[in-house]
Amino acid sequence: MRKQRKTKRKHSNEKFLDLKTLPPNVMRMIVEKMSIEEHSVFRGVCVYAHDEVESYWRSQKMFSIPQLMIWFPSLSESEWKLNSLSGILNELTSAFNLFKPGNLRKLSFHRVLSVNIKSLIKCIELATGDTASSFLENVVELDLRGCFVPPDHIKLIDELFPNLQTIILHPNAIMPERNKLDFTEIVEIEKRNGFLFRKLTIKTKTEITHHIDISSSAKKTEYGNVPGIDMHLVAFVRNSLPDIKHVFIDLDS
Repeated sequence: MRKQRKTKRKHSNEKFLDLKTLPPNVMRMIVEKMSIEEHSVFRGVCVYAHDEVESYWRSQKMFSIPQLMIWFPSLSESEWKLNSLSGILNELTSAFNLFKPGNLRKLSFHRVLSVNIKSLIKCIELATGDTASSFLENVVELDLRGCFVPPDHIKLIDELFPNLQTIILHPNAIMPERNKLDFTEIVEIEKRNGFLFRKLTIKTKTEITHHIDISSSAKKTEYGNVPGIDMHLVAFVRNSLPDIKHVFIDLDS
């Protein structure tokens, strides 16, 4: 019988690169482009990779839907999920679980059509095991451009974001009832010639900012010649969020 000759695997002379030899900015760029699933695999490669992933999440101070789509590439093929928060609850829960509590400064749901604040609270508490207000305690800007928010949920925002200073909306984001005098400190009743007139008077400094372009950070502040519907929206928001400093209305949403 012919003996089978065992072949030895030839070892390449190629030397493999140690991750530690990569400049820190290169490692950060690699981590930034990874999905959350890839993060879990990459952090198991070595201590250096693990620390880089941890450092990345410690530095995250902003959440946005475009960033969520980088963390979960499959969302790009299922954009119908962005119709509401309930469609992306699994992705949100996974992402919020990695954020460090209190790190977030800006939160943007731009591109989600309907934002249910109660669903957001449940999602955060499920992901973190802590109260949503503790997780979001340092958020100062909430971007709801293009989002519809149930009017009875607006007061929940006041409880959920204890240090919120800025909110960005589009004119039809919230549809408050205009036939009720809910804004007693904002709406004055004038009686002239036996008839009652409603006069909208903002007693605190109101800032309505119209974005020149959705993708631009350029803004201009309007104090006069503001559409009535925008004034009503701002009055409603200020009545519900008394500590808010800036109400930005995005006309291009």
